[in-house]
Amino acid sequence: MNKIKMLFVKTGYCLMALFLVVAASGCGLFSKTIPKSEILGKLPEDKYIMIDNVNYHYREYPGTGRDIFLLHGFTSSTYTWEKVIPYLTLQGYHVWALDMKGSGWSDKPLGAKYDIFTLTQEVNKWMDVMGLKDVVFVGNSLGGAIAVLMVQEHPDKTGKIVLIDSAGYPIKKPFIIRMAKMPLAAEITKLFFGRWLVKWNLKEVFFNDDLITEEQIDAYYIRMRTENILDASVSLARSLNFEPDNPYIKRIAEIKNQTLIIWGENDEWIPLESGYKFRKDLSNSTLVIFPECGHIPQEEKPELTAKTIIDFIERDL
Repeated sequence: MNKIKMLFVKTGYCLMALFLVVAASGCGLFSKTIPKSEILGKLPEDKYIMIDNVNYHYREYPGTGRDIFLLHGFTSSTYTWEKVIPYLTLQGYHVWALDMKGSGWSDKPLGAKYDIFTLTQEVNKWMDVMGLKDVVFVGNSLGGAIAVLMVQEHPDKTGKIVLIDSAGYPIKKPFIIRMAKMPLAAEITKLFFGRWLVKWNLKEVFFNDDLITEEQIDAYYIRMRTENILDASVSLARSLNFEPDNPYIKRIAEIKNQTLIIWGENDEWIPLESGYKFRKDLSNSTLVIFPECGHIPQEEKPELTAKTIIDFIERDL
């Protein structure tokens, strides 16, 4: 009996120590949730629009030039484009960036569909409301896959395309996405989620960790504390399917739009092999590889990313 009692005591101490570590790390159980439709550090460019009972956050930077639409990747937001946008607006482009449902400052309704096809239709509807057609569609990671789907399903919305380390082909899924497929993933993530996890994830997608700033970590962290975002992220991760039999993949070669493919040579999330596959399947495409760069060139090499996009847009005008 004494041994059983001692076991319970030791277990209690272990659990207490675990909770103290969690609390000290600023983890999910002890982090204050940011209510929906509330933006921390709001800028004049931040806007909301309600579509089908979902409040979508977007940023608009007016200009007299062509419309450029920027779409983020998994667990990201409009923030990912902040270092690129000034270069684009300086050239006079009218720049738009959207937080998809379940991301950034947009709503994350529980029980909603977060698969790529649903998100694509919602992006299309948002573009309808904004009156956007024939845009230069720039997508990173998941946003790139949606750009490809938009060309396939709604060709009037897209002119030139820019795919930045785009999803689209079968790969070994990143650790964070594989973990999301585990039972009780959302509940476990809520317990242990904290700023430390955001920092770890940024190190996964950067090549040069020295370029990651405290401001950057905070920007991701505050958005990942918004209402229902962990549930939405898990739902999206579980729905991702880029298997060879997916009709989406079979139709990539049908796309004739002029396409720029940008890839970080050292991308550990979606390896360069996918960039070569896009170049092979897209007959009207150019592949530009950034050395010493990871999964999000727009944050790791923003000036080079912007210059490459601008050169592509202005080519053959």
